Amino acid sequence: MDAYEKCETLGEGTFGVVFKAIHKETGQVVAIKKIRLGKAKEGVNMTALREIKLLKELHSPYIVRLLDVFPHKRNLSLVFEYMESDLEALIKDRALILSEADVKSYMQMLLRALEVCHGHWVLHRDVKPNNFLIAASGEMKLADFGLARVFGSPEAGRYTDQVFARWYRAPELLFGSTAYGPSVDMWAAGCVFAELLLRRPWLPGVSDLDQLGKVFQALGTPTPAAWPGAEGLPQFVAFQPTPAPPLRANFRQANEDALDLLARLVAFDPARRPSAIEALAHRFFRAAPAPTPPARLPRPPVRARNPLALPIQGGSALQAAPLQPQPSLDPEPTPTGAPALPPTGAAAGDGVRRTGMSADVKNLQLATGGGKRLRSAPGGSLLRNESGVSMESVAEEGVWFLGDPALLDLDVDRGPRPQQDREDLRYLRKRKLDMDDALAGLDPGSRQ
Repeated sequence: MDAYEKCETLGEGTFGVVFKAIHKETGQVVAIKKIRLGKAKEGVNMTALREIKLLKELHSPYIVRLLDVFPHKRNLSLVFEYMESDLEALIKDRALILSEADVKSYMQMLLRALEVCHGHWVLHRDVKPNNFLIAASGEMKLADFGLARVFGSPEAGRYTDQVFARWYRAPELLFGSTAYGPSVDMWAAGCVFAELLLRRPWLPGVSDLDQLGKVFQALGTPTPAAWPGAEGLPQFVAFQPTPAPPLRANFRQANEDALDLLARLVAFDPARRPSAIEALAHRFFRAAPAPTPPARLPRPPVRARNPLALPIQGGSALQAAPLQPQPSLDPEPTPTGAPALPPTGAAAGDGVRRTGMSADVKNLQLATGGGKRLRSAPGGSLLRNESGVSMESVAEEGVWFLGDPALLDLDVDRGPRPQQDREDLRYLRKRKLDMDDALAGLDPGSRQ
């Protein structure tokens, strides 16, 4: 630490703090992520170890550089090249006008970063705009490999489905799939592409169930031909059949090449999504105008909080603006003896507004009798399962929105993007132990 002159703090998170620093000898500006080490028995945080290991192996102009790692007192310091902004800040700045050539350039750099990762058998599993950092030169690089992991072929590994920020999570993960590959990163890349075209989040769900609802509202419900094997996923829930609306309805300014690439990236069947190499070869990037050179791209605003910063402590999920409530069309009360929806309330540190229903698909299956088909009244304001359990509280709270999209306030500030908090990490650790026990032939959950 003596080699660096510490400057202002850029951000503080659950596991540490990020600050700007200057190397005393060379004058190089860097960002140092200082991770607090726990007790001796706890060791180094797994997120930090993954990030160090993978960034030491991945060397590319499209991946953020890890310059140094050193211990200091009871902290572990990771030294990164300094990046002054990120893609999220650029998307949110309405003063910046992005041309088609600019969007091509950013998507090209995004896909090249994923090409490097997948070429080295690495799943990033946290693709989102604020993990793509932008340098003063205009170059964009992928960062934050805390959720990344090495995968194999064929894709038979048992991975956790609790990865990605919710808005960029593929539908197979929302249905509980634990066997997946690079296609989950490609779905997220499609969501980022849509965000560049719209200049706002495309599918901002407030819960896992609402996320699926928004996906099916935008793309229609998948048919067995469009997504074979979906019904066999662990947490599959059947939705009211909805025809696929044309993408042109939401992306009115995009050309046909852009819409075709987007449709391929967000295909329901993971096997039909293109690889990063195939996406880069799409005609969208070959047609005029050519991608803008990085040095000529619009300069995004310099963020007060450095994009390398860790998630803010306690800010685990997005602060979602409640949708306009829909009136109930069915006055019948909930039948006596029907399973009640589990109350959740607003837990400490949880920014999601929830009353009357858990945001977890597992709890939905519990409430609806094991994942039976849901039915909606006209207008989508009331949901009821086959056993007659009323889902009115869900519609009234704005968790579901199956009505007219024009009622949505698309320009509302939805707050910070969902991040993984301590509860998420504790759940992931427990799930990993259970999976390890299962592989070893032990009874999952028997570990004390």
